[in-house]
Amino acid sequence: MPRWFWCVSTVAVACAIARLGLGADPTALPNSPGPLAGPAPLAVWDATLRATAGGGYRHNVLRTSVAPESSGFVAAAGDLSVMRLAESGAQATFLFMGEDTRYLDAPSVDKEQWFSGTAEASWPLGPADQVGGWLQYFYQNQVVDVSETEVELRRVLIEGHGVSVRPEWQHTLWPGWHLKLEGTMHRQFYRATLDQYWEGAGRLGLTHEYGRRSEWSVGFQSRHRFYDTRLQYDQQAQPIPGTRLVYWQPELTGAWRHHWDANRHWRTTTRLSLMLNRDNGSGYFDYNRLLVAQQLRWSRGGWQATTQARLGWYRYDLQRITGQRRYRAYCELDLRLERRLGKHGLLYAAAQREWDFSNDPLDEYRDWMASAGLGAEF
Repeated sequence: MPRWFWCVSTVAVACAIARLGLGADPTALPNSPGPLAGPAPLAVWDATLRATAGGGYRHNVLRTSVAPESSGFVAAAGDLSVMRLAESGAQATFLFMGEDTRYLDAPSVDKEQWFSGTAEASWPLGPADQVGGWLQYFYQNQVVDVSETEVELRRVLIEGHGVSVRPEWQHTLWPGWHLKLEGTMHRQFYRATLDQYWEGAGRLGLTHEYGRRSEWSVGFQSRHRFYDTRLQYDQQAQPIPGTRLVYWQPELTGAWRHHWDANRHWRTTTRLSLMLNRDNGSGYFDYNRLLVAQQLRWSRGGWQATTQARLGWYRYDLQRITGQRRYRAYCELDLRLERRLGKHGLLYAAAQREWDFSNDPLDEYRDWMASAGLGAEF
């Protein structure tokens, strides 16, 4: 296993052990009557640890239509969350997540890994306003589909690091109605293959919460991506020396999460996104993208099943394939089933199926994956 996985595992185990004493100490509170004088105070710390290990088989490790490679694999994953809640309503959350996959018989790819660490905090400014933000680090060594924005590359194994900062302000308009303004600054580093870039974005969103912890939201985001050295292209797909490529990506989003019964056994989540990609040159990289995702989750009596479908459609303005405007579409289906074993144990099984369609043969591929394993949660 990589060094970061063992570091996170060590921290996770330590926090899991320490969780036995994470409740507030009554003697540390001002004017405390003592542990036997009344009900125990609310805990100001909480922690959750989850780890899984298993294996499976992937049909197309490189997600390619040219010389696909199939392989069995073993995988380990974990996540740790730690939260502190103050009496003032301020709170801080630390979340660490990672996954390591080792392929047993794929000549081109021996492993895929990712890890993220996030620190988030918020403070109330009054009965209607709240400010906060988060800082995130993300590492990946994965096969990634870059055909959306690249000229010749399709799916490649990339290694990179990203750091994001996002301040936010939320205002309560009426009970259950919230307006949120967010700003994001992101820096992306790559070891090779892809060009590094800066990214800045602003988002305005409206959320309405209603019964059974359900909600819907709409939002608009404007994002700019500034590449370090990547060049603009003319309409004949030729690079323009002395230029620097910039993308502008305005996006409309919508989401609806609904619990269908009083005990919240059934939940659906619907997400929609319409994004336009516009470059600062000839428009060679311009495209429109529509994404739709639908998730269904059922949970009862130690069982939990989640299924999700994702659909994406891209249409490019200037790029041509055999005289026609380039287009691309994909469909992904996911299924995961979990069974709790006692207080902490669990078993899981998962499956994934993906289809990519395009008038460019290099964009098309098929893939499926199946896996199973066991885990623990504290």
